[in-house]
Amino acid sequence: MLWIETDDQNRPIALDRPRYAPDDMLAAARRGDTKSVLAALANGNDVNATDGQTGLSALHLAVASNNMELTTALVEKHAASFFSDKAGRWPSLIAAEMTGVSEELSDYVVEAEARFLGIVGK
Repeated sequence: MLWIETDDQNRPIALDRPRYAPDDMLAAARRGDTKSVLAALANGNDVNATDGQTGLSALHLAVASNNMELTTALVEKHAASFFSDKAGRWPSLIAAEMTGVSEELSDYVVEAEARFLGIVGK
């Protein structure tokens, strides 16, 4: 069971961001706003930045939001790292357990995570 708080549209909430600034990269990832996340990265934001309370990264949030476009951009264009959040959840676990994540995205995340960890060849 995942303990990611979600809003009324089942999007994950980054817990230490009760007031979302329009330019907040993690808030944009939570909203599934690919364009804003990529703009933040172009402006120098760290692709591996995490929410202070939950440890969720843009990659975790993109997966939980079922956003294939953002997930692939983070992994393939911005070399996002795979790591666990503060509750020990890797992106692959979020993909497997979060309601609404497509099989296509889940399979992609599992394979990308395995490549990142060196479990399978690149």
